[in-house]
Amino acid sequence: MQAEPPELGKIPEEDIIGVTVLLLTCSYVGQEFIRVGYYVSNEYVDEHLREEPPAKVLINRVQRNILADKPRVTKFPIVFNSPPPPPNPIPDGNEAVRPMDVDADMDIDVT
Repeated sequence: MQAEPPELGKIPEEDIIGVTVLLLTCSYVGQEFIRVGYYVSNEYVDEHLREEPPAKVLINRVQRNILADKPRVTKFPIVFNSPPPPPNPIPDGNEAVRPMDVDADMDIDVT
């Protein structure tokens, strides 16, 4: 798996050096069934810079170390073989439109 690197301008400078997490989640029909997390350490390659970090991060001297051999895996039971929900009919103008049930966690695109 490959992904683009993060946009450095969106990361607060105080969060660049240190430990963070790479989190992958997998869902089926809106149900999360597995989560895999990897600890990621971003640190200076040079020992002197690690001991006395500069005021401004020198990003070209930072190395990312992903602990790929020690993933944290969490599994969640879900219903894989449930029948799909019935499709919502498109109103043709001759019938009343019923309100839609909305889950509090549901993302709705109104564009």
